[in-house]
Amino acid sequence: MENLTLTQIKDFVIVLLAVLAFIVLIGNVIKTIRDWRKPGMSEAEWHRQVDQKLDSDNKRIKHLEEGNKVKCKALMALLSHEINGNSSDKLQKALEDLNEYLIEG
Repeated sequence: MENLTLTQIKDFVIVLLAVLAFIVLIGNVIKTIRDWRKPGMSEAEWHRQVDQKLDSDNKRIKHLEEGNKVKCKALMALLSHEINGNSSDKLQKALEDLNEYLIEG
């Protein structure tokens, strides 16, 4: 076996470092490609979650609108009774509607 010189050892280390740097570079390229694809894969899940939240919010808003209508009808019946002194049938209906809304809610 021949004697190794300092130049040969230095060249070997440089080549070894270059190979290791190339391996790290390939790993980083693969990681970057996976990161680019990742948002595309999770986008469908994100849309599904947004749709669920929108449906939930839409149901809640409709429920609030229904409650506002019931409350306004009850207020109108009270005002009508106060002005006319009668309309107790409207008051009874408004009370039933309000109770149904508050209990069934």
